[in-house]
Amino acid sequence: MATKNLSEIIKNFVDILPEKQKDIIEKRYGLSGDKPLTLEAIGRQKGLTRERIRQIETAALLKLKQNLDELDDLLEKIKYQLEIIGGIRREKKLLEEAPVSLIAKPDELWRNEKIKSQWQSCVNFLLDLSPDFSYFFEKPNIYSNWYLREEVLKKVFNIYKFVEKELHLVKRPLLLDEYQLLLRKTMKEFKINNENILISYLDISKKFAFNPFGEFGLTDWEFIKPKNIRTKAFLILQKTNKPLYYQEIARAINEVNFDNKITSINSLHNELIKDRSFVLVGRGVYALKEWGYQPGTIKDLLVSILRQKPMHFRDILNEVGKQRIVKDMTVLINLQDKKLFRKLPDKRYSLIRSGKR
Repeated sequence: MATKNLSEIIKNFVDILPEKQKDIIEKRYGLSGDKPLTLEAIGRQKGLTRERIRQIETAALLKLKQNLDELDDLLEKIKYQLEIIGGIRREKKLLEEAPVSLIAKPDELWRNEKIKSQWQSCVNFLLDLSPDFSYFFEKPNIYSNWYLREEVLKKVFNIYKFVEKELHLVKRPLLLDEYQLLLRKTMKEFKINNENILISYLDISKKFAFNPFGEFGLTDWEFIKPKNIRTKAFLILQKTNKPLYYQEIARAINEVNFDNKITSINSLHNELIKDRSFVLVGRGVYALKEWGYQPGTIKDLLVSILRQKPMHFRDILNEVGKQRIVKDMTVLINLQDKKLFRKLPDKRYSLIRSGKR
């Protein structure tokens, strides 16, 4: 059977139906390569009610199920594939993977999108028809999936509770080596022998994800799924670990592509200016405050430096250079403020009185 075209096998199988039933099944599941249609859409095409189409579909599926042994070879292959990945698989992944083991020339899948879509529809039809497979409808925190046994589903949900609890203990995204430790701990806890099985289990949950930097955590954590420009900029600077021009930050955000949204330079600049987590350390250059950079103007910085003790100009430049990317002349001009600074006879600069403004 595997030497034949998958769609041809399914076509021959549904040929046992009367023409009207066969047409409705093909349209409902997209077996001919077209997009699957709803009962209502088929009813409009044929001038029948939705309920009448449902009745015809039910009768057709009943007859097909009575002859399901004709497809035992295909069904056993899918069942085996699902079994080796732990007895449950996210629907999208299973529909992508299953056709490869069912057809003679799997390379055709990558060359023709229409054939790929048609064969996925055929697999979906097989899964829906067989009593060996159960379908889990998508929920807010769970992707739709196919599974073999209820106990597998319960085990997966218990794994999610365990992993979520472990992540809450850490309270931050896990680096790759920490993620591997979490996998091993979970495998030991639930007696899982294959790491790929656990990874497949986690893939079904919407609660867990990797950010673009390969860190693992909960999707409601801002550093896993950033929801605003501010967080995206913070992550870019944190990973780059050096001050950047805001144009460079915007370009990096768009290259990383957190959520398929384009960040404009103006929007980013407006966010950085008003957020105290970022410090303007040069013309258009931003750093993170957590790196030790002090907010404020060059004059504010000079007051802070000279409050410690009087200094020569070169020493002042060295201290300013730790906090700002600025020209020597800019520092010198700011030191000319006679209300704040004075030049001592030994050419050192000091604050006038307390330096309060």
